[in-house]
Amino acid sequence: MQADARQTPTWARAALGGLLWLVFWLWFWPRLEVALIWIGALVHVPLALGLMDETRGRRAQLPAALLLVASFVSESHNLWLALPWLGFNLWLCGLGVLRLAQQGLRRPGALADFGLVVTLASALALGAWHAQWEVAGFSLLLVLLTAAHQLFIGAVLLGLAAQIVAWRPGRLPWAAALGVAAGNPLVATGIFITGWGGPPWIEFLAVCLFAGAVIVLGWMQLWLAVWPRSGLPVFARVLLATSDLALGTAMTLAIIYAWGTARGWPTLYIPEMIQWHATLQVFGFGLCGLAGWTLARLKGRPPAA
Repeated sequence: MQADARQTPTWARAALGGLLWLVFWLWFWPRLEVALIWIGALVHVPLALGLMDETRGRRAQLPAALLLVASFVSESHNLWLALPWLGFNLWLCGLGVLRLAQQGLRRPGALADFGLVVTLASALALGAWHAQWEVAGFSLLLVLLTAAHQLFIGAVLLGLAAQIVAWRPGRLPWAAALGVAAGNPLVATGIFITGWGGPPWIEFLAVCLFAGAVIVLGWMQLWLAVWPRSGLPVFARVLLATSDLALGTAMTLAIIYAWGTARGWPTLYIPEMIQWHATLQVFGFGLCGLAGWTLARLKGRPPAA
């Protein structure tokens, strides 16, 4: 799908979103997990849609994201202000399903399309948090972290997976990408089993599978960043290498956290995971990865998704 020339460039939308995020962050000083959701809605989502060459609905993204920010800074949890973001994500989910049905599964872009479906889980979790609903007995903090987690897996991780597979065709990148797509619901299942008193080793094994697939996929991105014949611009190489280093560190922390949960003796606590794992994912892996691939597509040959 070709981008409409009348559309504001992706990088401009993301830059505006980044500027607004900085203003909101300095003005309201939200909790870190809330600030990370804001930057995902304002910056990461438009960059991810830009990598898909998807122009439909872009104009709705910024107003919905701004209302989402407002829903957090109002005096009470304002579900009504969050509903436009839920509606936008419902539209993204429908768009992903439509693209999968029309264009098929045997192409790298199908990974990004599936990512659009995953983002709906994030929006639903945000709605539950605003409604003060402790889903399945999990605390409101865990519900909010679920929203953040699914937003970045759907919009960022699977979107970047599509770019990596497109630029580096082969069985190994595809296997890693499919492991990421399948590992996400497996981890969620493991967390539910642990939360309901089941054996915690199921969650640990699911996290190891998911993290391993993510790390292998990151190696493919790093290989592209350093391979002289990949055709990537120099600055894109730097961004993608930085993205992969942050990814490897973040996923190692995830394995360490899951190991502590499995043995019943925490090695890392949730506040530490928010501070380090989540921050590395959002700023290091996500932002650098999306910016790097956006630059690559502006300056290099766009991959056939």
